Amino acid sequence: MIKLVVLDVDGTSIDRDNQFYDDDIKEIDFYKKKGIEFMFASGRDMNMMLDMIEKSHVDGDLIINNGTQYRNIEGTKNIAHPMDEDAFRKMIPILQKYNYHISIHTTKGKYILTDFESYWDLHVKLLMKGREGVTLEDLPNTTFFRRWGYLNDCTSVKSIDDIYNQGALPLKVDARHLNPEEAKDVRERLDCIPHLNISSSYEDNIEITCADYDKGIMLKEVLRLKGLNLDEVATFGDGLNDVCMLKGFPYSFTPANGCKEAKEAATYTLTKTGGNGAIQEGLHILKDLDLI
Repeated sequence: MIKLVVLDVDGTSIDRDNQFYDDDIKEIDFYKKKGIEFMFASGRDMNMMLDMIEKSHVDGDLIINNGTQYRNIEGTKNIAHPMDEDAFRKMIPILQKYNYHISIHTTKGKYILTDFESYWDLHVKLLMKGREGVTLEDLPNTTFFRRWGYLNDCTSVKSIDDIYNQGALPLKVDARHLNPEEAKDVRERLDCIPHLNISSSYEDNIEITCADYDKGIMLKEVLRLKGLNLDEVATFGDGLNDVCMLKGFPYSFTPANGCKEAKEAATYTLTKTGGNGAIQEGLHILKDLDLI
């Protein structure tokens, strides 16, 4: 029987505009009342997760920063696996050389190596790319799309040394590029640095963590803590960084919009897309299998 359901967030639980599908929420609430635990596994940091939780009223334990941190909302559970410092120090100058928009998620919140105005302005340009005829005000009133939310829990510093001197340990780096053609060989350079896990194959949006942890590894550690077996958990994910918690799990699901690698790894490919009924569809399959 399934005792735990683990949901990726972006592309699986919510759509491009950060919206949950109402019927997915109702389905989650229904099974929570029946005693099934739900957990979110995301590349997001805690600041971004809190905004989603407050708006959806769905909560649970969290695997965040692409599997380098496990915690609950209150922070009474908090396991973190920082990046190798030498690898981090080699990586950041490469991303800076290629003019990436760099967000450094740490044990003490988000750090940036530029001023707030430059950081926010580039983020807005990235947000509006491909959204012709849409203004920033048209986008959802959530953390990711609003200055008040995106800069919350954010610290601007001059150097890498400042991050470590403040006792912050890097967990994950988000690197986004407005013109990925200008960064064609960046992946090759990053691959030469040991102890890094690079979870995107595209130059416009790269996520980097320590090589020793990802969502799947952290999930298996959490299952050991909870005393659960692989066949007592169902996993949902759509992206390359979700493959590690789809492959090898007997009840794993990817939505119709899942990437090629996710579809190859998952036990079930759903007909519904993320944020548009995929969670409900997967839970119905588990019900039909008499697992929930």
